[in-house]
This record gives sequence, structure tokens and C-alpha cells, in this order.
Amino acid sequence: MLLLAKMQRSTDDVDILWLDEDDAFQRAIDALREGVQAVAEKQRLEPDWFNYMTHLLMYDVVTIPKGTLWKRFGPLHIYVPSKTYILALKILAGRQKDIEDSRVLLPYVRVKTRQHARRLLDRYVSPAALASNAEDIEHALEELFPE
Repeated sequence: MLLLAKMQRSTDDVDILWLDEDDAFQRAIDALREGVQAVAEKQRLEPDWFNYMTHLLMYDVVTIPKGTLWKRFGPLHIYVPSKTYILALKILAGRQKDIEDSRVLLPYVRVKTRQHARRLLDRYVSPAALASNAEDIEHALEELFPE
């Protein structure tokens, strides 16, 4: 959200989705966990400041687009997803802070109706995840597109 919409609010964590093969993520998880812990200790951050659990929770329920290359640090390439993808994930989450983030994103995307938002969800979210999160999704859509 900081990169996409220049949000002014702070965040408690950084969410990641690993684009490489899943087995590469599994091979890297221990080193990643150790690095995250070291940074948390050095910078006095909460242990969950770097949220790689998003990957584990979302990998099978969303289509992950590659996004736009933002930075390279040696072999690490950081991609920023599209605003429409972030909007779909925020609607899927349905928490109040995600609904507020969605309101901020709406002027940056050309999503003006509930139907268009549903098409985004259909594009990025599996049917099973849509069904299991139907109540949260409906709540978010009602907040964003009151009729």
C-alpha cells in the first residue's frame, strides 16, 4: 500500500508471496526465518514484522501475478503487484483495515461497481476461497459499494 497508493498510515508488517517454485520457498524458509528474527531483534520489531505466512496461507487460493520489478538485491528480485490484485486481496480479507485500504485504492483503479469488483475476485481468487470467505467478501463489497 505504501508503494501503490502512497498511504500515510504505518503498517505493522510486510507481506510477501514467493513467486519462485514452492520447493525453493521450502528450501529457503529456515534461512528466511533466521534473517527475519535477526532483523527483528536488531531493529526492535515484533517477530511477525515480515509476514511470509501470507505465502503459506494464500499460495493455493489465489493466482499470483508476477507484478512489476521494483528493486533487485543480488539474486533477490522484488516485484510490486498491480493495484487491482491488491484490491482483490483486500476485499477477500474483509477486515476493517483492509476495507479502508480498499477505499484508498479505488480512485487508483477503474473499479466503480460491485460487479466489476466481483470480476476481479473471480480473476485472482479460487472458487473454493470465494465460497469459504463469502460472508467477509459480501461485507466488504457492501461497505465499498453501498446500493
